[in-house]
Amino acid sequence: MKPKWTIQRRTANGDLFAMTRNKLTLQYSGMLILFLSLFIIGVYALLYGVIWSEQRSALGAIADSEFQALKQWSDQGGDSTRPPPRDVEDAFSISNDQSFYYLIGDGGHVQLGGEIQFQLREQVMQAISQGQFVRDDYTRMAMQIFSGSSARDAKFLVTARELAFNGDRSSMLYIGKEVTFQHNLFRWLLILLVGMALLFFLLALGFSYWMSRKAMVPIARSYARQKEFAADASHELRTPLSVLLTSIEALQLELEESAADLPLAHNLLSGMKQEVGSIAKLTGDLLQLARSDSGELALNRSPFHAGLAAAKAVDRLRPLGDSKRIAIELDAPTDLVVEWDEERFAQLLILLVDNAVKYSPENRTVQVKLAERTVKGERMLTVEVKDNGIGIAAEALPRIFDRFYREDRSRTRQSGGHGLGLAIAHNIVNAGRGTIHAESVVGKGTTFTVRLPL
Repeated sequence: MKPKWTIQRRTANGDLFAMTRNKLTLQYSGMLILFLSLFIIGVYALLYGVIWSEQRSALGAIADSEFQALKQWSDQGGDSTRPPPRDVEDAFSISNDQSFYYLIGDGGHVQLGGEIQFQLREQVMQAISQGQFVRDDYTRMAMQIFSGSSARDAKFLVTARELAFNGDRSSMLYIGKEVTFQHNLFRWLLILLVGMALLFFLLALGFSYWMSRKAMVPIARSYARQKEFAADASHELRTPLSVLLTSIEALQLELEESAADLPLAHNLLSGMKQEVGSIAKLTGDLLQLARSDSGELALNRSPFHAGLAAAKAVDRLRPLGDSKRIAIELDAPTDLVVEWDEERFAQLLILLVDNAVKYSPENRTVQVKLAERTVKGERMLTVEVKDNGIGIAAEALPRIFDRFYREDRSRTRQSGGHGLGLAIAHNIVNAGRGTIHAESVVGKGTTFTVRLPL
């Protein structure tokens, strides 16, 4: 599979600082929320464990006391088929800490029992028959209690103890207490903690956003000064470079008109003209990037014939292709009219085709294809520039749109360029809220695909 690198479409007001600020905000708030969540979970788990442990201990103490009274009776010859005597029954009582108690003898009959409401007995017996209670353990269950003719759900904590008679018969003692208040307490506590967590999340988000903005202020100021310097320096350099270029051309014209044959002077002037032209192009590129950084790169949208604009752009590069015996082929619809920035569109094509020609060996072909497509209901102009040149290594693909990045600097010096062409192409695509991606195989070529919403 071909390596692929994509630059996604960004929002119109999205920039590097906004993205960094948002990332810092998420990181700051994420850490605060993580610590807050761990704290809330820890507090809830601690209270949950302490309160329910206290409830189990309180119920266990009552069960142990009443079980000891029963055990003394069973050890003295008690019968699992008969109720215990009155003195044993007096050890049992119904209170706030005990809602019901039942001693279920051999055969399933009730030897001893009591409850705060008679309706509980049927519900407890049904739970016993279903095996919901575990011996020497604590079980929470829901049952209904009544107030007049109305019923409400209540929560109970139940423990079960086994009472042995003569080693072969046994009875089971079931003791329960209502824990509706504790159950509701934890439910409301959970709601309260979740509400507090949401509140603190909003506060943490706001605080993190404020912190990230404060952290970005000195960086933004420094970056703004650098942009201003690059824009001012590029602008100031254009005038003297234009004067130098004009002077060199005048000297060349004078030498050509004179009878003197001065090959050294011709070569020097030719070299000077080439270098000044290179510096002038670099200055123009830097100025455009500076304008793009400051948000001044805006598209002047108007209808134009995309095929004709592409043909003009390709014709400007044919001399460069002919010098390397590289054919530039254009495939574009004859009736494709789009509403975009014609000047920026031509510049984008020139940058991509120029890059393809520069990094292709001699006797190769560069293919340029234009097409109109509909993606998710949106009209798109697709531009594809394909070469069969040297290709781009997979590890270099993520950086090809970086400024001044050159995979092979020695090869770049031979072919010319300063590593700004693809960066400018990326900025043009971004200004149109489009996408650009590259697919490449080393030694076989590279394909750049641009999608521009119309």
